[in-house]
Amino acid sequence: MNDIRNEDLILESLPDVADRDSVFEFAMSFNGFEHHGSFEKCAAAAKSRTREDLSALRNELFFEARASRHRMDDEFLDIYRELLPLIQAALTDR
Repeated sequence: MNDIRNEDLILESLPDVADRDSVFEFAMSFNGFEHHGSFEKCAAAAKSRTREDLSALRNELFFEARASRHRMDDEFLDIYRELLPLIQAALTDR
């Protein structure tokens, strides 16, 4: 999946929580490193869990998906389950 700008994201773009590969692909559709300018800033923003807007939510998912890939686990799916209602609300409220 290519990058998806927040403006272009629609509810129908959100994958089902049971579809691991699609969730990972969706997580990678936002590049937190580019958005924040560095790994360190991306990590700090993700770890802060501010969840104040769509970019913060997507950054947290992106960072957790990358971390899961390095750990070789699927913990990012738990984060997605937690973030999904917040992402849906952010999309609905704009």
